[in-house]
Amino acid sequence: MAIKISREKNERGVTLGSLKVGDTFLYDNRIGVIAARNGHEYPMDFTTCCEMHRRAEYPYGPSLGPDAIVLPVSVEMTYKVVG
Repeated sequence: MAIKISREKNERGVTLGSLKVGDTFLYDNRIGVIAARNGHEYPMDFTTCCEMHRRAEYPYGPSLGPDAIVLPVSVEMTYKVVG
């Protein structure tokens, strides 16, 4: 499986709360995506599929708040089914 990450042209850090469901971002060298469950939006770690937490508090601390600064990125994932 390969993951390609591209920074959006001239994009600067934005607050997490300004992103919409499906938007991908980079935070603390981790890829995240805004996900929704039961009408509740939350930041999800793209590689572990768990709610994203602050690194200093990880894994049991609070999740990222809407005021956290993140870098929007484009993520492209390719995979091959073997067998």
